[in-house]
This record gives sequence, structure tokens and C-alpha cells, in this order.
Amino acid sequence: MRRAVARGARVARARDAWINFESFASRASSARASSSSSELAETAMRRAREVVSVPYARASEAASRARERVEEARARAARGTRAALERALGKRATEFLWNVSELNPMVVKRAIEQRAVSAVASHWRAVEAVGAATSGTLLWRGARAFKEDVMGMPCDSVVFDVAFGDASLLGGSLLLAGAGAFALRQRWRLDVDHAVTMAMRRLETHSGVREILGGPVTAGASRVVVTSGGGLAIFKRTTSKFFGAVTLPVSVDSKWAHVAFELKGTRKSGIVSLGARKWAGAYAIPLFVLEVETRAGERYRLFLEGGVKEYEASILPSLRAPLEASAKDEKFKRAKEESDAQDAEKAASLAAERRAASAPKTLDEGGGMYAHERAFDIVARAFHFVFTSIQRASSSKVVSKN
Repeated sequence: MRRAVARGARVARARDAWINFESFASRASSARASSSSSELAETAMRRAREVVSVPYARASEAASRARERVEEARARAARGTRAALERALGKRATEFLWNVSELNPMVVKRAIEQRAVSAVASHWRAVEAVGAATSGTLLWRGARAFKEDVMGMPCDSVVFDVAFGDASLLGGSLLLAGAGAFALRQRWRLDVDHAVTMAMRRLETHSGVREILGGPVTAGASRVVVTSGGGLAIFKRTTSKFFGAVTLPVSVDSKWAHVAFELKGTRKSGIVSLGARKWAGAYAIPLFVLEVETRAGERYRLFLEGGVKEYEASILPSLRAPLEASAKDEKFKRAKEESDAQDAEKAASLAAERRAASAPKTLDEGGGMYAHERAFDIVARAFHFVFTSIQRASSSKVVSKN
């Protein structure tokens, strides 16, 4: 290591000498322009370059070799440290600690935040139940303490007393906690149907949309929806109504829904793209676009909210292709259902004709007996044959005896 430091110092000195030489060369070139001894100045510059460049190159090579040795020493030390950690803690723990030590603290924070958000999203029912039960228990204990200490009502048991009214207090507390959990869930839940209904109300009353598409306008059956946000954020810088710009330890992000659907009018149809946002229980549509295609194939956008910059930066342009594919698939399904219905109707009519043709005709129409009449006739003939055979046998026996 000391040798490397010494070589670095020599390289620095060589670099300073080269800088001094460059300044000397510039002064010499200026003197060459004003003096008649240009050949002498050029010779001196060439010799000076030869004298300085050789040790500078050697020092540069030495510095590069020193840097390589330092990197090799660091890698060797890192491998030794990792092997020691694996022997002491195990391979998985060492891998985790090693990755955390090499990552940026902001990246580690984001990874922990994503793990927490995914855990809550995967087990939100259990989290909601545990939170409601905990809140109900705390509310019950608070009401119990208020009843006992403030109102002065005696209690025989510290834990649970039916005569004191703990059963009703606990039931009411759990009911209030459940209602609060439901209210919080509805507060942060974004209803896509409600956002589309808000957009349709505005489109139905917009004079420009009605003039372009032809009123009344209706929404198509196909819809493409992409939701984002709505999760937990750890140590996020946000703006509060009461405290201003603050960094909250745990906060809830606003939830977004990017929706694209087909809008049909009496003259033509278009594609509506909107970005709906819900924050603190209030809906807003900061990005609202109607895209119409002319007969020549050109597309025009009517921005009801937002602008071109926000639209191009969002995910809404990429929703057009799946919406068109879904609309084509819907039309294909409708056409296939209609053709299948026609084929089924034709097959039913042909089967009815075949049955009518193969059915036996009545006697007045020149036909024979029905199937049940033919079967009854066959059975009657069989019985008649058996009965006559028995009579003949009995009569033959009587004649032989006489």
C-alpha cells in the first residue's frame, strides 16, 4: 500500500511537471511568433517533450498497476469477509446482509415498503379484522374505565363483569370498530363504475361531444381499466391540510384508475380515455380525452381535462390497442352468435320437416296406422294366435277321447 501511495505521488509530480511544460510551450510559441529564432524554439520544445513524456508515461503505467493491485486487494478482502460471514451466519443470511450493504439506502427503503404493501394487499382481510378487534377492545376498555372512574359505578371484576355491563359495552365497541373499518375501506376504495358514470354525465351534457358524435351518446360494452396506487407509503413527503408539507411515517397513496372505453353516437363513435383519482374520499378526473377518427383516417383529440403533455406521459395511449381488439372481438362474438342462431333455426326447421315427412298419415289422408295403433294391432294378433292355438289343441284332445 505504501508503494502504491509513493507511486501515486510520483505520478502527481509528473503531472505537475507536464502542466508546467505546457505553460512553457505556450510561452515559447508566443515568443516564436514574435522572434526570428523559430527553429531554435521548435527544437527546444521537441526536446522538452521527449524529456517529460517518457517519465510521465512510466508514472502513468505504474499508477494503473497500483490501482489494479488495490482493486485486487479489495476483492480479496471482500471474498474473505463473505466466506467468514457464511461460516458464521449461513448462506441465506449472508446473501441478505451482503445485498443490503451494497444497495442504496433509498433502494432498501423502497424494497421494505414494497414488501409491507404487498403483505397488506395479500392479507388485507386479516389485517382489517385484527385492527377492528384491537380498536374495539381498546374502545371497550376506555368506556369501562370512564364508567367506573368518572361515573362512579362499582365493578366486582377487573377483567369482565356481566352485571357491570361489559357484554353490552364490548358488543357496542366491536360494532363501532367494524363500522369504522368499513367506512375507512370505502373511503380509500376507488369505484371504477362510479368514475365512468361521472364521465358519462359530463359527456352527455357536453355540447361539443354531442355535435361531433351526434346525440344521444352511449358507452360501449368493452372497457379497459388499469389501476395503480392506493397502497401504503413509508416516510413519504406529502402535503397535509393541517400541517402543510410534512414527512409522514406511514401514509396512503392516492389511487388512480386509467380507463378507456368506446363512446357511440348517432353519427360516429370515438374512444374516451380518462384518468380518475380518489384522494381522501373525493373523486377527481384530472385527465379526460375524447379521440375521434375522421373518414380520411386522421385522429383528433378533444381534451376536456388536461393536455397533450399529460396524456402522452400517462398510460392512456397504450390502452387504445387492447380496447380496439376487445371491440373487434365483441363484434365477432355478436356476429357469431347471430349466425349460430340462424343455423340453429334452420336446423330446427329441417328437423321438423323430416319428422313431418316420416310421421305416419291418418286414414283420411291416405296413410296407414299410427305407431301406437300398429303396436296394439301386433299385440292383439299375437294374443289371437295364442288363444286360437289353445282352442284347437283342446278340441283335438276331446275328439281323440271320444
